[in-house]
Amino acid sequence: MERHATTRCVHLHAFLLLVLLDTGLAVRCPPDQAIALLRLKHSFQQPLLPSWRARTDCCRWQGVSCDAGSGRVAALDLGDQGLKSQGGLPRALFQLTSLRRVDLSGNDFGGATLPASGFEQLAELTHLNLSSTGLAGQIPAGISNLTKLVSLDLSSNNGLSGAIPEFFAELRSLTILQLSNNVFNGTFPRGIFELKGLRVVDLSGNSDLSGELPELPPGSSLEVLDLSVTNFYGRIPSSISNLKRLKTLDISGSNGRFSGGLPASITDLKFLSFLDLSNSGFRIGELPATVGRLQSLSTLRLQDCGISGAIPSSILNLTRLSELDLSQNNLTGGIPMYRKGAFLNLEKLELCCNSLSGQIPSFLFSLPRLKFISLMSNNFQGSIQEFSDPSPSLASIYLNYNQLNGSVPKSFFSLTSLQTLQLSRNGLSGTVQLSSFWRLTNLSNLILSANTLTVVVDDKDYFNSSPSATVPPINSLGLACCNMTKVPSILKYVLVKDLDLSCNQIDGSVPKWIWAGGNENVDVFKFNLSRNKFTGMELSLANASVYFLDLSFNSLPGPIPVPISPQFLDYSNNQFSSIPQDLMPRLSSSFYLNMANNTLHGGIPPMICDSRNLELLDLSYNYFSGHVPSCLVDGRLTILKLGHNHFQGTLPDDIQRGCAFQTIDLNGNQMEGTLPRSLSNCHHLEVFDVGGNNFADSFPDWLGNLTKLRVLVLRSNKLFGPVGTVPTNSHQNRTHFQSLQIIDLASNSFSGSLHSQWFEELKAMMVIRENDDGRQALEDNLSGKFYRDTVVVTYKGIARKFTRILTAFTVIDFSANAFTGSIPESMGELASLRGLNMSHNAFTGTIPPKLGHLTQLESLDLSSNQLHGAIPEVLASLTSLAWLNVSSNQLEGAIPQSGQFLTFTVDSFQGNAGLCGVPLPKQCNSGVPSSGDDNNSKDRVETIVLYLVAGSGDQRDWSLELV
Repeated sequence: MERHATTRCVHLHAFLLLVLLDTGLAVRCPPDQAIALLRLKHSFQQPLLPSWRARTDCCRWQGVSCDAGSGRVAALDLGDQGLKSQGGLPRALFQLTSLRRVDLSGNDFGGATLPASGFEQLAELTHLNLSSTGLAGQIPAGISNLTKLVSLDLSSNNGLSGAIPEFFAELRSLTILQLSNNVFNGTFPRGIFELKGLRVVDLSGNSDLSGELPELPPGSSLEVLDLSVTNFYGRIPSSISNLKRLKTLDISGSNGRFSGGLPASITDLKFLSFLDLSNSGFRIGELPATVGRLQSLSTLRLQDCGISGAIPSSILNLTRLSELDLSQNNLTGGIPMYRKGAFLNLEKLELCCNSLSGQIPSFLFSLPRLKFISLMSNNFQGSIQEFSDPSPSLASIYLNYNQLNGSVPKSFFSLTSLQTLQLSRNGLSGTVQLSSFWRLTNLSNLILSANTLTVVVDDKDYFNSSPSATVPPINSLGLACCNMTKVPSILKYVLVKDLDLSCNQIDGSVPKWIWAGGNENVDVFKFNLSRNKFTGMELSLANASVYFLDLSFNSLPGPIPVPISPQFLDYSNNQFSSIPQDLMPRLSSSFYLNMANNTLHGGIPPMICDSRNLELLDLSYNYFSGHVPSCLVDGRLTILKLGHNHFQGTLPDDIQRGCAFQTIDLNGNQMEGTLPRSLSNCHHLEVFDVGGNNFADSFPDWLGNLTKLRVLVLRSNKLFGPVGTVPTNSHQNRTHFQSLQIIDLASNSFSGSLHSQWFEELKAMMVIRENDDGRQALEDNLSGKFYRDTVVVTYKGIARKFTRILTAFTVIDFSANAFTGSIPESMGELASLRGLNMSHNAFTGTIPPKLGHLTQLESLDLSSNQLHGAIPEVLASLTSLAWLNVSSNQLEGAIPQSGQFLTFTVDSFQGNAGLCGVPLPKQCNSGVPSSGDDNNSKDRVETIVLYLVAGSGDQRDWSLELV
């Protein structure tokens, strides 16, 4: 009975409590709390938070939670509410001293600094989230009083700066510290790593924040350690194994300041699921097989970590792996053979930019979850095998820049999710029908360029036969060098933003329908129709916005067509005859304009001076005339090529400091006067070619201080006086022409003797580059390396035009002047010299034996001088020498009878009455010893082979591409 009475009493109390709550007599928000909240609301610019109204219970307001006992505000959850305050954090916030949780993330505090005081009043705070609020300044000292703080998130403000305070190491309750994407600097306090309860440390995106991983204590609770894009340095300590709960380790992008490899103890981290050490300076060496023990890994990124050797087969043990990135390393060998159950969860495979070889395993294209695969820039060979069970999710395939051959596998046409197929720069062959690709209804990027494929453009019949055929959303179409004779019909139906049909056999006019059936008001990135046989333009460009336009190497006539606001324009090698009036106004944002090798005439329009962003201007090989506008030689341009026109007058001499010129080519005009001394301000100048003009000046010795000058061509002018005078500055600090590799002074009126010491300054010609096969060229950093330098030199007796200037190609041509005295012995120190022409001067003395040191020399012309004495036997040891002319001198004695001299004809030696021996008809006296003996028989065989190689070079087209 007593028990029943007690139960009734409890029920009665519960009923009375419900009545009190219902009648509003429950604990309500105290007035001071409501006032503080309303002040907080009024500090924001917009009338948001509509439920926050006076004379209502603030505990029921949006985002407000109150303590059940006191009614005081315990939590504010106002994240991503669109709140804005130019004054920063409102002071009213700090009046809510009972707050335990504050979330104001994703609002806008206008770049204001964190208040220096106020936080110390929030002593009960356990969670503070001010991420993505636009706050700035340093972390205030008042946060040190928040001893109950469990979670602090100040990430993604981009303006918080200064040092991370040491007092964070005293916040013993701290478990989450998120400070990413700010501008913190200084050294991160090591003591923070000793907090036992710390689970998350995210410092990523603070590129000036440095620090070093200390020895990590046992018992740590750390689960996430993100130091990516910071300035941390050092090694990963072996004590990393003490982080038994670690799931994420990200040290990527740390400015290459980390070193060493993976500690063996890292394989003890059984819960590690995300590991990224990319681009941080690690040099791992061979990837250990023990990596296969990290079976919780879902993401493994080791890009640019100095990994060598083969991919260990144990990688197949990582059955949970969804992303594997081993790109930009030195991996060799093949991809491990498939094992049942391997890679079943793999979604992204990045192996690009290694030295992997062998055949591409076909199983990769059947992996059930794979979405992205990149094997580009490796040495994969052989054909791409057909495969069964095509992956239902595979969207992107990058196999470009390999050595693949054979045909495009038909299995690719069964990859129903395929969006990108990149097969360019391989050796794929055979015939492929273009319509086969249009059945891939998700395809947006198709790149087949630069193979030996024949792409049959049959899609006209495809679309005509099936009017309801689905048109894939092609955005990028690369069909360069695909032996095509027609423009693909798909272009009638879809606007391709990146179109490359270059290097084909397409003739006729550029059709109007090439842009989605004739839409002229388009905005496209790239339109490349170069190296075809187009003879006309039905398509108007006047209303089109095109970033990159290349119409070069066709037969297009008439006015140059100009799109709206282009950035890159190449009209070279056509039959364009006039420049429309609206060209110059449309060049406001252009950096590249090439109109070379057309039939353009008249003067350069003055409005070109308004093209402030122009970096390259090439008008060479036209019929332009008049004066060169001073704005073109004021130093703003990087590349100026006006060669082979009819320009007259003098060059302005007002080039300012900060000159950007890298190349100046005025060759083959009618310019006169002196060379502008203000060129000495052009410290980036690499190529200076004013050959074939009427300049009348002394040798520009003052150009010798330009430390990057590699090519100096002054031939065929009216230049005079001495060359090679010793600079007056002290020998110790001299940098005279130190980078010069081509100097051509031929056909001027230079005179006097050459100083041996002057040639000792040509340091670049004294160095033979190791492992340089002669193909490397001077590359220009002009916004994507679109530019090719050219120079004409007399080489092996013939004027040759080089359309790339090789770093290993060094030439001196002083021919057809009035030089006297001896040929300097110091020229024998120019070890990398490939060509030397001193002909048609008045040199006396003997041929310097030191020329025998020029082991790279391929062409030597000393003809039409007054040289005497014997031909030095040591020249026979020049195994690279493929062309020699010492005719019309006063040489005497026996012609060497070994080495390359066995290959030279009579033309090389005629006009020397005192010479004898083969190939001349004059025989030497029997007393003259023969220079050929058994000891040289091996050299003779090698020499003949080398000569044949060099000789084959004579038959080559010397137009080489600068990549």
